[in-house]
Amino acid sequence: MFADNDRISLRQLKRQMVLSFLGPLLLFLAGKTAAGGAGALLGLLLGTLLLLLWVFLLVKTGEVWAAPERYLGAGGKWAAAAVYLSYLAVSGSVMLEQVVRAVQRYLLRELPAPALGAAFLAAAFLGMGQGAQRRGRLAEVSYPWVLGIFLLLFLLAALHFRGISPEHLGRPLPGTVSRETIRIFSLGTAFGLLPFSLAKVRESQGCFRVLRRGIYLLLLVVLGAAAVLLGVYGKAGAGRLDYPILNLMTGTSLPGGILGRVDILWLAVLLFCLLFAMGSILSYGGRIAGEKRGSFQVRLILGAVIWLGSLLPWEGEKLSQFYGQVMRDIYAPMFLGMTLLALWAKRRVGNEKKEAKDGEEK
Repeated sequence: MFADNDRISLRQLKRQMVLSFLGPLLLFLAGKTAAGGAGALLGLLLGTLLLLLWVFLLVKTGEVWAAPERYLGAGGKWAAAAVYLSYLAVSGSVMLEQVVRAVQRYLLRELPAPALGAAFLAAAFLGMGQGAQRRGRLAEVSYPWVLGIFLLLFLLAALHFRGISPEHLGRPLPGTVSRETIRIFSLGTAFGLLPFSLAKVRESQGCFRVLRRGIYLLLLVVLGAAAVLLGVYGKAGAGRLDYPILNLMTGTSLPGGILGRVDILWLAVLLFCLLFAMGSILSYGGRIAGEKRGSFQVRLILGAVIWLGSLLPWEGEKLSQFYGQVMRDIYAPMFLGMTLLALWAKRRVGNEKKEAKDGEEK
């Protein structure tokens, strides 16, 4: 499935992972975590620990997803591909719907949603979703700039910090903590795609250690953003805002009036991260379906499905309104089951190789 030499380093893989998650986490998760108070913060920590355990297992399945037909058979390969592609279509549709809604509210009110969605997908498709090495180089160059700009944003926003009291955070009730833990783990199902990237990595040692550092960094960013939002808007204020991080950006400026519309810079960097995330979705679609044959067509079809999915109502509601439930009840259990299946298949093939080798020696 991955016979080409289009390979990247472990550092590039980590930077791609961080950039892919950074935009959605800041736009969709940081505000909800701030609005949830102490229970949501504790659930974020526990959910991340569960995700780390899962990623540890996922790293061990890299060789299975590099040659799925060998380990799972032709039927298993295409069944797994169907599951992963459907996940990409659903997640991409929700992300596009939310991004278009945010852009219409804060940047381009006059443009209709279909046109904005098509333009966003076209930019991700042409600029962010092609070639592992191209994406790796882009992540390598942009990574320090993106993190540096967001760090500056948080430092400037902290000037408006009013403090966080225990009363504002509330008590971390067991029911709230458990719900948030499950929610964080369910939303982290995107990590289930990592084995498809491992086949593109030149190094084989220390993979989990490098990815773990990337996950720690993402956790720190979300915790930092949630803390700033709590200090600026408070728990109730963050809960009243649809996209608190965008309100934070538009209300932050450089001292002395330098760059009067500096909020455009924050929004541009966030939009870059969201484009990179959508590029990852399209790129994974090509890899899962077949890197060489039909990759372009699959990414094109996947983009069209995502565009339609972001526009169509589902039982009178937008897909984003029950996305969390779909992840929790369908995709999270399915991805866990596929991870266990891949581990079993790897062990079975390993035992067969050992038996064959022992037979030859006798």
